[in-house]
Amino acid sequence: MDALTALQTRTATPRLVEPAPSGADLDAIIKAGLRAPDHGMLRPWRFLLVEGKMRAKLGELFVDALQPQTQEQKDKLLAAPLRAPLVIICVATIKEHPKVPPVEQIASMAAAIQNMSVAIHALGYGSIWRTGPVSQSNAVKHALGFSDRDEIVGFLYAGTPTFTDRPVPEHDQGVYVEHWQV
Repeated sequence: MDALTALQTRTATPRLVEPAPSGADLDAIIKAGLRAPDHGMLRPWRFLLVEGKMRAKLGELFVDALQPQTQEQKDKLLAAPLRAPLVIICVATIKEHPKVPPVEQIASMAAAIQNMSVAIHALGYGSIWRTGPVSQSNAVKHALGFSDRDEIVGFLYAGTPTFTDRPVPEHDQGVYVEHWQV
């Protein structure tokens, strides 16, 4: 799939099953992420790959960190990492820099996630980018080996779509674009 087609047809895929990208495909996806814009070449990107039984452990970590009040909330946290065969936890490791504020480092990670999601689509897989309260939890960050200052920018779920005919909405560019005139 050419780059423009991939960019213009990528959409979130909420239902994902085996197989997940692996081997050369996974390497290509990570490489695409590592080509994201990066002011100051700080390389703030960290990717944790969670597969197999470790996904259930991640759900347990979510429960321990957030201490849900109801069984329904607990079940939702336990099930979240199981929605795809591969979870890529995308963390911006924030570095002090006089010219590159944290927001730019977070934006760089967001660009990396977008690159990876387009690469996943181009390779015939599907993905969905999620956040939620677990991404803001310092307890989750610490359990994953990060500091309070670091930001979990997303959980990128990847696998094979359960359906392939999900319509891609067309957007009216006139709603989003205008020419600036003085």
